[in-house]
Amino acid sequence: MPGWISKTSWKIKAIILLLVLIAGFFAGKKIFFGKKDGYVFGSAQKRHLTEVVTESGIITTDGRVKIYSPTNGVIGEVLVTNGEAVTESQKLFTVKSTATSQEKAAALAAFQAAKSDVQQAENNRRATQATVDKVHDDVKNHDKDESYVQKDTRTTAEVANDNAYDELLSARATLASAQTAYQSTQNAVVTAPLAGFISNLAVVSGSGILAYSSLAPPSPVVVITVPVPAEIVIAIGESDINKIRIGQQVTVKLDAVDDREYSGIVKRFDSQGTITQGVVKFNVYIAITDPDGQPKPGMTVDADIITRELPDVLSVPNAAVKPYQKGRAVRRLDSKGQIEYLPVKIGARGKEFTQILEGLTAGQEIIVSLSNEKTGKKGLFAM
Repeated sequence: MPGWISKTSWKIKAIILLLVLIAGFFAGKKIFFGKKDGYVFGSAQKRHLTEVVTESGIITTDGRVKIYSPTNGVIGEVLVTNGEAVTESQKLFTVKSTATSQEKAAALAAFQAAKSDVQQAENNRRATQATVDKVHDDVKNHDKDESYVQKDTRTTAEVANDNAYDELLSARATLASAQTAYQSTQNAVVTAPLAGFISNLAVVSGSGILAYSSLAPPSPVVVITVPVPAEIVIAIGESDINKIRIGQQVTVKLDAVDDREYSGIVKRFDSQGTITQGVVKFNVYIAITDPDGQPKPGMTVDADIITRELPDVLSVPNAAVKPYQKGRAVRRLDSKGQIEYLPVKIGARGKEFTQILEGLTAGQEIIVSLSNEKTGKKGLFAM
């Protein structure tokens, strides 16, 4: 070390070090960006462009049937295991009711009373319908000269018939509720409504269980999975839905699977949109064509639908295209080194490049981004 440095105070050494760092920073910046400091440049070039529509979605739960207990009580026998194949009507589990004899008697009485009320309501509806039919026969061919008395009689009969129908619907709903309440006091043997595979078995013998209620659904006792291809549903905006066609290829990435991408195909899509918070969306359904057991219902995915392949089209990097005066533009440096905007008309947009229909020529240099534009933050020393 030269003697003058060893004799220099630590403050002067710190200043010298800072100056060296500043010089190194600007030298490195000069080497990286070239003579036009602060910009990342690109050019308009003819490229093969793959247009994609990208959206997030989920793997649907189609093919899963949740099985609940019809009875409040305790699980008796569990007759299946997870992964087991079952056939339609095969016994799954039994339930021992914990209802008291008084509760059973009250539930039975309510059920029988509800059945009687339905029978009475059906008889009443038949009577009012007969009255309406007779009144209509009486005024047949008198549409233009129907008397006031005839009109009043017809209207009264029609109103009574409508009321009788409403009472019948109400009685039937009460009967359904009473039947469910009665069933919940009885021992039960639960069978499979369809063939499939057992999954998510949630009980063992002796587990307490509640009957299903639409007001407060309990957890299912077991789930039967029907072996169907994994299907993804994504919601596409109205600006992109007309690009979608059945059979288009899809690249699928699962949030839960880091080590691979899956292939898919568009199977169908909605012809009528759904408005959610003022935005129109169309559901698109995608089948995974190379499943390996890892995609599971409920998982979130990112789907890239390949809508067009465009060979040898003029394009620029996506980052170069900016909003400008209700349209789009790219940027370049003018003769004075100042940024100017060049309005462009864009076409297809791919994962990396955007097609340019008007406004640029092949080889024309443009600004892709500022050196710190991707983060939106100032560079070192606020440069």
